[in-house]
Amino acid sequence: MSRLWCALSQMLRRCRAPAAPQRLLHWCSSASRVTPALLRRPASTMARQFGRQYRWYDDPRKVAAAMAIGLSAAMMATCDREVVPCTNRSHLVVLSPKEERDLGESLFAEEMAKHRHKTVDPCHPDSVRVRRIAERIIHAANRGLGVYNSRDAPMLRVTQKGNKPWAPQPHTRHLHGLNGSWELVLATHGNATAGSAPGGKIIVFTGLLDWYKTDGEIAFALAHEVGHLIARHQADIMSRLWLPAILRRRFLHRKEIEADRIGTLLLGAAGFHPLNALAFIGKATEIVGDYTLRREILEADHPHPKRRLWHLSNANTMEEALELYREATAMDKVIEKYFVNPTM
Repeated sequence: MSRLWCALSQMLRRCRAPAAPQRLLHWCSSASRVTPALLRRPASTMARQFGRQYRWYDDPRKVAAAMAIGLSAAMMATCDREVVPCTNRSHLVVLSPKEERDLGESLFAEEMAKHRHKTVDPCHPDSVRVRRIAERIIHAANRGLGVYNSRDAPMLRVTQKGNKPWAPQPHTRHLHGLNGSWELVLATHGNATAGSAPGGKIIVFTGLLDWYKTDGEIAFALAHEVGHLIARHQADIMSRLWLPAILRRRFLHRKEIEADRIGTLLLGAAGFHPLNALAFIGKATEIVGDYTLRREILEADHPHPKRRLWHLSNANTMEEALELYREATAMDKVIEKYFVNPTM
């Protein structure tokens, strides 16, 4: 019996002997999940050995990214986010209305210095004609955007259909201080163009009157420039001066297309048929000719008229402009029917 117990005890010792290697295998197989305390290095040792690797400010790319994020956050904190009337586009504005007007005064003064001896007499029939058309456009803008009365804003009402009640409201505060500040000058020049500067400054060249004969076409040229002022495009441009030239021109093209849309709505609100906008841009195609896409992207500050026509032919734009036109001319039709030519 004693020999039997000795044999059994030896067999049990042999079976328990592999337990130690099995435990080591367990630690090795689960090392990715649980690290033994013996394998851990003190944090101070790792910091001394790999300290340079964990300092983010040693990498110039990370520093540049952090600075860009910080500058963007600072700009968003200091700039105003506004909604453009009629297009409902949201944008950041870096200039206050007063700073924008001061900029417009300086730009307009520089332009007038170039054409000091070429301005047309304000009493000249062409000057009177252009000024009367401009007055209709400006009056339509003030009424349509609620400058006169916030409860009577047909342009905002038409272009905000379907918007959520909590959606941001269009920004028109920069237009409230322009009453009496609008200034229009007709200058002798062969270019069939017009220009504008913040603060209600508009300059029209006589070449525009030579090429476009009807009041509706001239009205669209003026409405387009007023559209730039409504959307505060000059302030947008000032915030994009850091862009490369090719990206800045693409940015300018989008501003021109946006001014076309606002100008077409202004046409309807002022009582001019919106199709005058298509007629104007159609004639512009004859003026500029047909140039390549490369030239449009790299050289031209305006998109090609064909591209402008394609954008302006949007059904929503024309439907909204026609609704404003019918509303603006409804009273004229009533007066003509019952007071000017009453039926017997």
